[in-house]
Amino acid sequence: MKNNIDNSLITNRKIIIEIRFQPAPKFLDLKGTILDKVNTLNIIKAADWSIGDSALKIADSNQDELIRNLIQVEINRLSIISTKVDSIEKFVDDFSKLYSAIKEILGELKIQRIGCRIQGTYKTKSTKFSDILKNFKESFPNQIFLQDYPTKDLRLQVVYQNGTYHIGPLDKNDQFLLRTFKYPERKNSIGIAVDTDNYLLNTENTNLNSFSKVKDVITASLAVEKSLVENLKDF
Repeated sequence: MKNNIDNSLITNRKIIIEIRFQPAPKFLDLKGTILDKVNTLNIIKAADWSIGDSALKIADSNQDELIRNLIQVEINRLSIISTKVDSIEKFVDDFSKLYSAIKEILGELKIQRIGCRIQGTYKTKSTKFSDILKNFKESFPNQIFLQDYPTKDLRLQVVYQNGTYHIGPLDKNDQFLLRTFKYPERKNSIGIAVDTDNYLLNTENTNLNSFSKVKDVITASLAVEKSLVENLKDF
């Protein structure tokens, strides 16, 4: 699974892969074993870890605003979050190793939901927020904008089968930017923002345990991200 878009277009990016499953009570007794096993995978370098009553976390920093990579294992959930993805292929491979390790310890999981969310900010041809906003407005029918209420910003939400996405122009100090990317290296570039979330649900006892299902969801999110960025990059 290769990178889907040109890295030069990306200013900030967060990818989240999450599996939700029916609660596995044995997790409560095996948290230490799981932590030791995950640490041997060396997915996160210089890992800082913590164990709570019903969850454990492994991160690359003990300060929230400095965390770039995070693994969370809970009694009914497994996720990996990264704002520093070296390559999509490695990121997916790391999650595959993590998933296999958890199943090795907890046994077969009864998966209820597989999700992949990509949040990002991207460069556009225009470097002025007003120009990008104008281009967004010109892409929609004029009758949806009220003349008595001049548009200062906008955000579009689209819901489709097995997913949703939000898009909009991005200004410096936009709340989406500040809230989603808290690390010091954040790039405060003007451009566009994309937030896409794709998922599969266990309906009618569908078997989601194959890792190929996880790849299907990731592929869908990457495809939506690519289409949106390619369509908006000339704004």
